Amino acid sequence: MKNAGKLQPQTTNMKKLLVLFLVAITFFSNAQSKQERELIARTYLLSHTVFGTKDSLALEDLFAKQASYGHSHGNLQTRAEAITGISKNKSKYTDTSVTILKVIIEDDVAIVRHLFKANENKTDGTVAPLNLMLMLVWVKEKGKWRLMGRQAVAVS
Repeated sequence: MKNAGKLQPQTTNMKKLLVLFLVAITFFSNAQSKQERELIARTYLLSHTVFGTKDSLALEDLFAKQASYGHSHGNLQTRAEAITGISKNKSKYTDTSVTILKVIIEDDVAIVRHLFKANENKTDGTVAPLNLMLMLVWVKEKGKWRLMGRQAVAVS
């Protein structure tokens, strides 16, 4: 029984992984098609990258060559401007949530509409709630769904 205490952290981690795995299976099994599952996964990865890791290499992989990135305040950026802006953004985002509302696929083009909520913790110490409706336009480039267009609209 001496080893029982040492195995506890591994058992706890395994339980957490199992629960996460079951949640993921349940979520993705509700999607209608393989392409829809891919788009949803890419949408979550995009959100996690933009509002979390800000990893420029991941953004390079997610963005199409001619991407257009629209913000809720009206600013429109090219691919390069968006990747640089996201990578250098010092805000931290907490309480993030993504709710997929609709996925439309037509050949190699798709639209994903979703609701994004979070708290933006700015470098000056202020916190701004975000409540955005996003429309993402995805295209197939070299076998992967890549973001061609994004437009955010603030909702109250």
